[in-house]
Formats: sequence, C-alpha cells, structure tokens
Amino acid sequence: MGGALMSRFKRILFQSLASLAAALPMFGLEVASLHPLMADLARQIGGDRITVVELIGPADNPHEFDPNPQALKNAANAPLILASGKGLEASYLPKIRDSLEPGQEIFEVGRRVHSLVAADGNLAACNAHHRHTGIVDPHWWHDPDNMRRAASDLAQKMGELDPANADFYTANAAVYRKSLQSLDDWIEMQIEGIPPKQRILATSHLAFGYLCQKYNLTAVGIQGINREDSPSAKSLGEIITYLRDEDVRALFPEAGSNPKALETVADEAGIELGEPLYTDGSGLPAGSGYEDMMRSNINAIVLGLKGPSTQ
Repeated sequence: MGGALMSRFKRILFQSLASLAAALPMFGLEVASLHPLMADLARQIGGDRITVVELIGPADNPHEFDPNPQALKNAANAPLILASGKGLEASYLPKIRDSLEPGQEIFEVGRRVHSLVAADGNLAACNAHHRHTGIVDPHWWHDPDNMRRAASDLAQKMGELDPANADFYTANAAVYRKSLQSLDDWIEMQIEGIPPKQRILATSHLAFGYLCQKYNLTAVGIQGINREDSPSAKSLGEIITYLRDEDVRALFPEAGSNPKALETVADEAGIELGEPLYTDGSGLPAGSGYEDMMRSNINAIVLGLKGPSTQ
C-alpha cells in the first residue's frame, strides 16, 4: 500500500513539475545589446528561450554611447553581446572588448549585410560637404533586405551558443523573414503612391541612404551622416538652394532631436517640416520594434511628400 501511495505521489509530483516547466519561459541564453533594434531582432528570434539585456537606454545615442561600469556589469553573464556594426560603435567597442570575460564575444549583427558607401553617390549628391569617400553608412537596417539577412546570421550565431534551441531560433528567423518580406512589399506600395518628382527625402542627417537606395528616393542631409556632424555655411546655402529649386515637399527632423535648426532651414527654403522620423529605434514607444519604426517612418514620409504637384 505504501509503495502504491509513493508511486502515485511521484507521478503527481512529476506532472506538477512538468506543468510548471511548460508554463515558465526558458531563459537559456542571455544576450546583451548595444542597439535597440538589435535587441528587438534578438527577441524576434529568441522568443522566450532567451533573456535580452539592453545596455543602452532609450535616450542614449548609439553613435556615442559611453558604457559605464554598471552597464558592463549588466553584461557580465551574457556570452553574446550584440553590436550593430559597420563602424557605428567604433568609438566605444574597444573599451567593451577590453572588459570581456572568458567565454564572452561581441557579435556585429550587420557585418555581412549590404553596405552603402558615401562615395557611391547615393548620399546627398547635391552637397559636396557630404562626399566622404570610403565612409560606410552604418544605418543598414533601413533596408528590410538587410534585416532579413541579419535575422539568419543572428539565428545561426545563437544556435552555435545554444545548440539545444538551434532549430527553434532557425524557425523563428524564417517566420520573421516572411514578416519582413510583407513589410518590404507594403513599403514599396506606399512609395509608389508618391509622384516620382516628389520623391526627395530631406532629413537632418543622412541616416536613410539605404531606404532611399532600396525604394528609389533621393536622399538629402542637412547636417551630415551622423548627429555629430554639422554643415558649413556654404554647404547649408547650397542645400537651401537645392530644396527650393527642386520644390522639395518637406524637411523631416529626427524623433527626439531639437528641430530648431531645421525650422530655420525650412523657413528659408519655403517648405514644411514633416513628422519626425526614427533613425535607429531610440525613442520608440514602449513595446515597439523595428517593424513599428519602419511603418511609422513610411507613413510620415508619404504624408509629407505626397500631394498635388506645383510643377
């Protein structure tokens, strides 16, 4: 009798533990991220099998983030630290590499995706100030094709570190790639609604070169490639003349930035300020990710550029 009761107790205990295990997420792999969009990508692929530690705050600038000791401590248990790559974090990655513990590595998510170089002529060809020969535009995520490639690469890397869940990561990446293809199709359809002569995207910085190359827009940057750049007086005058001559519809500020300088340029050029655009995921509403950012930007661009032509 005692043996039967013990057997029944073990069976009930096993079932209870199994139910509890099924109800709890599996935090098998910890991933730290230096970029909000890379954190979102990791979540899309890792789901409930990973823990994502965001080292950069919502108000931080990924271009010039200064990792303090607390941020480095937060990443101490993460074998994988995600960087966007293509030089975006060049000013502080060496500091992080020097602080890595054995078994940790930095993975530059965008290392193998298509690169756009300023010398290609796709970045503000009207403005000699921005012809930085050989400089790679680090904002590669504005092309959904690049995000699709990055999803596969990150899934492979996560699978190498966590073989037990490798198939799970690969399957999630495949689902996400399909979602990105739908996003790509939607963007193309939206841009097609803008008359060709009005497809000039004037922004504070040249952060949308990949978007413009992908969807046949002309990119014009007022202040440079990154937030740290500033134009000369001559360069600014050339841009204002270009905006007038080409009947550019709107000038778009960056979300979270001070629009005062752009307001002055817009006034002198006689054009409207468009809705703010998100450049790198910073400042997005809580719970928003890459696809939300892209849809918000495209809706703002179409709203600003589409309209009756005056030419």
